[in-house]
Formats: sequence, structure tokens, C-alpha cells
Amino acid sequence: MLSNDSDPKQHFEAVEDLLTRWLKERRALLGAYTEIIVTLDYHLDDEAMQKRQEALCELLVDYISAGHFEVFHELINEAESFDDGSCVLAEKLMPSIGDTTEVILAYEEKYANAQGHPEKLKRDLSALGEVLESRFVLEDQLIAGLHNRHRRLVAQMPKSA
Repeated sequence: MLSNDSDPKQHFEAVEDLLTRWLKERRALLGAYTEIIVTLDYHLDDEAMQKRQEALCELLVDYISAGHFEVFHELINEAESFDDGSCVLAEKLMPSIGDTTEVILAYEEKYANAQGHPEKLKRDLSALGEVLESRFVLEDQLIAGLHNRHRRLVAQMPKSA
């Protein structure tokens, strides 16, 4: 967790670094997801597919956990430090983000240690992809409505010595 500094500009900069790392994790997650989708048609042996699934499931849990326990919390803290009413957007979006979390964790629970069922895996991966897309849109709206909105305010603040 970031320090709860009363300086909105410093908090903004710390959240900026946090978001950069988290969005890098998102790219890694998408890469692992895409790798599995692409390799499904090559009929990999069960062990190779299991390793890919385990890697994907680990990335899913790490990404979701970082979002809920760090990123969203810090975005809301940032919004509170600016006291500009942007917390209303978080209150609107967080329930929908939470709904996607349940679906993603159900996928992780089903496939983290399961041996392959390619016919079900294709269907479940497709559903997971749709949920991830929906979640990323919601997360991007949250970032744009809170953090990017504050970017303009920070740019207008006087430079500190």
C-alpha cells in the first residue's frame, strides 16, 4: 500500500507508477491467454497444456488480487485526496468489476489443477476472454475517470522545489 501522503501530487505520481506495473501485468496475462488460444489447435500433450493453464491461472489470480487489494484502493485514495467528486464513478463501476472477479476466479478454480478437456476448455476460454474484455473496459473507465482526470489537475499544479 502506498503512503497516505496528504500531497495529492505525490500520491498521483505513486499511483502512476503502480498503474504502470499493473498494466504490464495485464499485458502478460493477455499474452498467456493468447498463447493458450493459439496452441489449442495444435493439440499439445496434456502436460504442456497443463503448464500453460497453471501459468495463466497464476497470472489471473495475481492480476485480480493486485487490482482489488492495491490498485483500486489507491485510485480511490487518490480521488479522495483530490476531493473532486470522482469517487462517485468508482462507486458505480466497482460492483460490475466485482462480478467479473467471481467469473475469473471460478475459471481459475476449475483449471488451475485440472487435466485438459479440450472441448470444454475452448468454450471456457472463450467465456473467460469475454469477461476479461468486459473487465478491462471497466478498469480503463475507472482509470480514465479517476487517475487521468487528475493528470490534468496535477499538470496545473505549481512545480515543487
